[in-house]
Amino acid sequence: MIQPRTGKPQPPTPLDAKPLPFDAPADRREYLADWLVSRDNPLFARSITNRVWRNFMGVGLVEQVDDMRRSNPASNEELLQASADYLVDSDFNLKALMRQILQSETYQRSSRPLDKNDGDTGNYSRYYPKRLMAEVLLDAVSQVTAVPSEFNKIVFSGADVRDTDFYPAGTRAIELYDAAVQSYFLQTFGRHQRRITCECERSDEPSMVQVLHISNGTTINGKLQTKDNQLDRWLNDFKDDRSALLDELFLSSLSRYPAEHERSAMLQLFGETKPEEHRELLEDMAWGIFSSREFLFNH
Repeated sequence: MIQPRTGKPQPPTPLDAKPLPFDAPADRREYLADWLVSRDNPLFARSITNRVWRNFMGVGLVEQVDDMRRSNPASNEELLQASADYLVDSDFNLKALMRQILQSETYQRSSRPLDKNDGDTGNYSRYYPKRLMAEVLLDAVSQVTAVPSEFNKIVFSGADVRDTDFYPAGTRAIELYDAAVQSYFLQTFGRHQRRITCECERSDEPSMVQVLHISNGTTINGKLQTKDNQLDRWLNDFKDDRSALLDELFLSSLSRYPAEHERSAMLQLFGETKPEEHRELLEDMAWGIFSSREFLFNH
């Protein structure tokens, strides 16, 4: 790259780091990576800490997460700096940072607001419910039904566009490392398409298309109707104990036992329905859970 002011080639230089000689034998990407996670570079630690915080809390200490500048300070500068320093001291161990956040009193607060913090949207006096990421939501449905999703990678070859079985069977949506995947569900629920560098491309806003896809789409309904899925196994394993079947359904999807009014109402439905129709009834029950706010939202 020619520097227009001097007319000379511009040596590769990571922002405020020292230039790398043109004839340096080392991989320039390694040089960039070393600068990125250097203790002398506070930018990366603050940025990635803010992103991890927002991932769990729903609201970043700096919003938008891409807008890291002096004129856009953190809502709690002391907390952001302490968290970034912890990440540096732990040798950029993201799991260690996640553990600290998840074990904090801030994360473990209830999402039910009090009269005094009902309007709070930035001080973390309560947990802010947020819809599950598109990938996490799809993986959750796949896990409960025991029907993995299939992903085909889009390959561009000249003017031709074709699908390939690039990702092996059983790959989870959260493991997809590029956007060249055809998935109507992921696209509908706001997965980042990576067409631009802004995090704002990912959306967690509800839409009528999402409601229609949950109701009539092939993703959830297709997994529920698949033969020999988890629903079939529950029906066979708990032929004489539908109450235990409901325990399995609720524990696997909502991580709790059914409440007494839920259990009694569903057992009554089983009693009023012909045995040959129990499969369809269980599909409806599972669909009711999958479409509930308790399942769709992290709260």
